[in-house]
Amino acid sequence: MNIQSLFGKFGSAASSATRLRVVVQPRALHFPDGYSDKLAKQVAIDSGDWQKTLLTTLKQAHISNVTLDVVLNSNLYQTYQIDKPNVPQEELSLTLPFLLKELISEKVTDIVADAMPLPTSNKLQAYVVTKKLVLGLVQQLSELDITLGRVLVEDDLWGRISQEGERFILLQRSQGCSYKISAYVDNRCVFQRTIRGVASPLVGVATSGLQLDGIALELQRSIDYLSSQLRGANLHRMQVCCDEENNLELAKELDERLSVKVSPFATSLVDSGAILTQALTDDFSPAINLYPVHLKPKVDRFTLNNVALVCLVLGGLLTAWFGYVEFKNSQLEQQLKVAQSQEKEFNQQLTSLNQRLAKHRPSPEKVQAVARLKEDIASKQDSLEAVGKYDGQQQVGYSGVMQSLAKLGRSDIALNSIQMDANNLDIRGMARDPQAIPNWVNQFKSEINLVGRSFEKLKIARNEQNVLTFELRTKQEEPK
Repeated sequence: MNIQSLFGKFGSAASSATRLRVVVQPRALHFPDGYSDKLAKQVAIDSGDWQKTLLTTLKQAHISNVTLDVVLNSNLYQTYQIDKPNVPQEELSLTLPFLLKELISEKVTDIVADAMPLPTSNKLQAYVVTKKLVLGLVQQLSELDITLGRVLVEDDLWGRISQEGERFILLQRSQGCSYKISAYVDNRCVFQRTIRGVASPLVGVATSGLQLDGIALELQRSIDYLSSQLRGANLHRMQVCCDEENNLELAKELDERLSVKVSPFATSLVDSGAILTQALTDDFSPAINLYPVHLKPKVDRFTLNNVALVCLVLGGLLTAWFGYVEFKNSQLEQQLKVAQSQEKEFNQQLTSLNQRLAKHRPSPEKVQAVARLKEDIASKQDSLEAVGKYDGQQQVGYSGVMQSLAKLGRSDIALNSIQMDANNLDIRGMARDPQAIPNWVNQFKSEINLVGRSFEKLKIARNEQNVLTFELRTKQEEPK
């Protein structure tokens, strides 16, 4: 037994892996399409024993480990209408047999009942089946490893699958049954009556006219009764779903004879069992379930074997956990020893390095001497840098200017003196005529050492020999 199955024993109600549905009709069992290749959609019932046929079919198809929902035909249960008792809903299934004891012939302890409230009155529609049928089915299915899930009634199903709405009348007949008329309000069956003495089929035979007139009379009586009893719940539509009949033609004939509109329940030629099987989907929530919780077998999960098994498993888990913890502890102790050994070795290396560092530490006198030498070197580097800048400025400022002036030599200009520093350039000289001076200054643009130099003052005069002299100053002299 694995852990998953062990916990499954102690959880809430364990559900089977798959849900299977079967609709029980008087002459056949109907299964959903495509469930299993070995399970036919329709299986004929042999000798009228539907339970034996069901078990044989499931066994031959090797169906197991499923939850089975059974939909009973109306021949297998009884219906009653009783006043609604003042009983909580969860206790209703236990109380109903005692409320029905005056209406049934069986013992109260021999029946199973369920009920739903009627929307048209303060009454309950009760459904009764023998407890022997349910419990016998539970026992026989358990031998095939199948769990009985729900026991449903077809009257509850017809009201949920109609396409005409929530209020209608249904004329229905399954193979091997009599014709039955039911009324549905808010999808709940509020009236049911069996019409006896009418042979099938109703159309397509020589006596069709007489039979149709007879059943139409019975149907009209029921419609008139419902109209008088169900005030505020008008029923103006009837649907027809009769096996071994042409429902389209039957609906047409009845529509001409009755005061309500009649239509076929299904357009395709399928019998009642197939229609109910298709309608029983996974999300179907029934109003009636004749296999209540109090009938389901109680599983004693805390048996001596289960407790001993749990203790054994827990003991094994604790032992495995203790072994794992001890193994991890031994590994950590080995790592601790290695770390302590490395710490001791590193401490020894630190002591040795500190001793060597103390030997290589310089004396204060040497440190001061080095500092003084660094200051001396820094001052000398600053001096060299200043000299270099001065030499560069002199080279750029003087020799370059002189070379450029020499290149611009002219026959009509003669220079007597040149005074210059880093920012100023003052020139004195003689010129042949006044126009030669600006022409000569304009030539400064062609020399890189003279370009951009401007003069704020130009002084032109003549000397004693009547020679034209000029004086160019970068800055104008400040007045004294």
